[in-house]
Amino acid sequence: MEEARSRRGYVPVLVGKGEEDIEKIWVTIKEIQHVTIVELLKQYADQYGYQQQGLLRIIYDVDSFKAILLNISNK
Repeated sequence: MEEARSRRGYVPVLVGKGEEDIEKIWVTIKEIQHVTIVELLKQYADQYGYQQQGLLRIIYDVDSFKAILLNISNK
């Protein structure tokens, strides 16, 4: 995985369904607050708890997640 570096106004999120297909995606603060993204984060927390350390994680298809972000940014 690439080195973690801060990007002002963005949050790094690990997205993928399995260990092999995980991708780090930089999500804007606006996008991370969108109801769809909040719901995906909530589903992960409900399944795995809030004790996970490190980057936020969303178990979801990477291409579908990118499509959601594109849809959010076009509004």
